[in-house]
Amino acid sequence: MIDFIKKVKKICEENKKVAMFIDMDGTIAEYTVFKEGTITNETKGVFLNSKPIKIIIDELRKINDIENIDLYILTLAKSTIIVEEKKEWLRKYVDFIKESNWIIINKQKGEYSKENRNHIKADKIEEKLKEYDKAILLDDEHTILREAQKQLKDKCQVFHISSVIV
Repeated sequence: MIDFIKKVKKICEENKKVAMFIDMDGTIAEYTVFKEGTITNETKGVFLNSKPIKIIIDELRKINDIENIDLYILTLAKSTIIVEEKKEWLRKYVDFIKESNWIIINKQKGEYSKENRNHIKADKIEEKLKEYDKAILLDDEHTILREAQKQLKDKCQVFHISSVIV
């Protein structure tokens, strides 16, 4: 854990302004696996009752104290119900990241699809990079991390969730 914070601090020392994008499912909240195509009724209430991964959230609180870093939530949601539950969950467990920095991409509204799922986060980070010198992505999905690394090259440092907990 100390190593991860050191790495983030070093990135912040080497850059004027840094944005850190944090996934939710499996990164800061317990992940529940659903059958393909399950979106609304069966998932109602599940995200809201997901357990926070406290060890990660505690580390993010420390990172949030670094002067030149802005924390963002960057997550996918399969339905509007899940979007609302994620917002409520964030208010409860991650209140130090302001709502204006929550990027919740809604599949039900057509904001992402199976085809662009792996690179939509990199696209969103790229949009924000106009305001920042460097981005950091913390996620639990290898395909998303690899895509961000490929698409954003040296503008984004990617970390798998395991980097925080070792």
